[in-house]
Amino acid sequence: MLEKYIQIDTNLSLSLQDQIKTGITHAITSGFLDRSVPITSSRKLATSLKVSRNTVLRVYEQLNAEGFFISRERKGYYINPELNIKPKPLTTRDQQQTLPWNRYVKLTTLDSPPSPQELSEYPYRFIHGMVDETTFPVAEWRKCAIQSLNKINSKRWTSEFENYDELIEQIRTRVLPRRGIFAQHNQIMVTMGTQHSLNLISRLLTDQSTTVGIENPGYPEAVNQLSAKTDRIVPIDIDEQGAVINESLHSCDLVYVTPSNQFPTTVRMSKHRRQALLQAAEEHDFLVIEDDFEHETNFIDEDIPALKGEIHSERIIYLSSFSSTIAPGLRLGFIVAAPQFIELAKRLQQRNHTCPPKNNCQTLALFLKLGYYDSLIHRLLTRYRSKWLTMEKALNFYFPQSGVASALSGTAFWIDYKPGFDANRLANVAQQHGILINSGEKYYFANAKRNGIRLSFNSIDESDIREGIKRLALLAQHIMPDDSLETVKGQRLKADEVREVVDGYIICTTDCFNIPYKVTFQQDGRMHGMSNRPNDEDEGYWWLEEDTLCIQWKKWQFSDVRRQKLIRHNNTLYRFDENGLLVSKGTLLPKASIPSH
Repeated sequence: MLEKYIQIDTNLSLSLQDQIKTGITHAITSGFLDRSVPITSSRKLATSLKVSRNTVLRVYEQLNAEGFFISRERKGYYINPELNIKPKPLTTRDQQQTLPWNRYVKLTTLDSPPSPQELSEYPYRFIHGMVDETTFPVAEWRKCAIQSLNKINSKRWTSEFENYDELIEQIRTRVLPRRGIFAQHNQIMVTMGTQHSLNLISRLLTDQSTTVGIENPGYPEAVNQLSAKTDRIVPIDIDEQGAVINESLHSCDLVYVTPSNQFPTTVRMSKHRRQALLQAAEEHDFLVIEDDFEHETNFIDEDIPALKGEIHSERIIYLSSFSSTIAPGLRLGFIVAAPQFIELAKRLQQRNHTCPPKNNCQTLALFLKLGYYDSLIHRLLTRYRSKWLTMEKALNFYFPQSGVASALSGTAFWIDYKPGFDANRLANVAQQHGILINSGEKYYFANAKRNGIRLSFNSIDESDIREGIKRLALLAQHIMPDDSLETVKGQRLKADEVREVVDGYIICTTDCFNIPYKVTFQQDGRMHGMSNRPNDEDEGYWWLEEDTLCIQWKKWQFSDVRRQKLIRHNNTLYRFDENGLLVSKGTLLPKASIPSH
């Protein structure tokens, strides 16, 4: 019976017609159906499958039009006897492994990322490489895909000789200018993403004699691609201003950097460092590979151009992709470089048959041309900015003064946690509690540090961020507890001593980003907070409950009431939460020393 080869599943994205057609064509091509007898009638099959007869009739008509069926008057449909299908049945021998493949494979370490089904089991996913699937512009992309299939547009991607001119033109006029880059058509090529771009660069510009400088910590795939033909890799240290530019780069032929949003720490390279990098490149004759990771995700800092947009030099080879904005599965990126390099890279791409699918490129070109990309970036920034602020509050609340990198862009936070802390252990324990994080050690290829943590908020629901960070902080406390009321030396303040402190001093401290801020208490129970970060201040209220200082900000720290015990040691003030754990260490500045205005 035909129905036994057809499986109807309402959870599948395929329509009923497509599911029925799939089952029938598979049965035909596998040789399961007898060509000498008529196909089950549409009425009978519809009854067996519990679907509309019209649905089955439409499938039969499609199969007849496509040559799978032939219609015989008054006898119904038959399998087309001229259908050239010779299925080969599987044998036990076909399914057996006959070679010891472990003897042939040379790669000893190959990570297997968890499947989406496995990842969905974890409620708190703070790992990179995942996306918020709800942001994908399905309707707009569908419109562009349909339009790319019309007669005029389809010729542009079905032709063997048609180039990627339209997509290149849209990248040149709609994407690059917002990054400060103004390039000619012959300075741009389309690739299958950043990894493919790096592979092309590695094959063209490196050999056994090449020395390559790579950020450390940095993008692991950059290390994999650029070290494929050379083992002369120079680690570039990262600090609060981005890549450290020093004499270690003088021997390099290539230097790979992520200046707009350093991966993985999210630090933006300072203007001074950018100039120093290009000056060193000129003086010591090396090329700079700029990987512009998440350039558009900038929340508070003023927009700055890409390195290639700020400094016009042929020495800069610029890479970017649409993976983090539209979808990783799109697998489309681009290179901007000197025309001579682009021409060589295109030849290598064609020789290796690694040109991107032209139908996807045509759809993306329309997506850019019709303004859908600009609209998507606006929506993403709105959503990411809200998530970023929630993450910032959660980290300040549960990981105070923890050494979070002071970056104001990107979809992740980097924490250089307490010295001696084992982030790998935290990652393992957190996974057992439904929390996924990236331990920082995996991003180092030299002199690895174990205390780094990378927390991405790209795919996690904003409503889950606070609870996830709270649970992670509790697990971190078990691994390495913070200072407490019992371990810190000094004078534990009573109620009158607390009042004396808040009446006579301004508390100067830092947040989890090590950004200084001041808290001024007023006698009427109000307080004012002023951060060194631009346009970041708040007001709130304070009061005493016996020996406990109670504070509540209007915006900061989720506007929660926080009850704190205080210890004073000379001019240092320690504040502890209700569990007796240290939440803030600051300096007392006498109000009398502040000039009045």
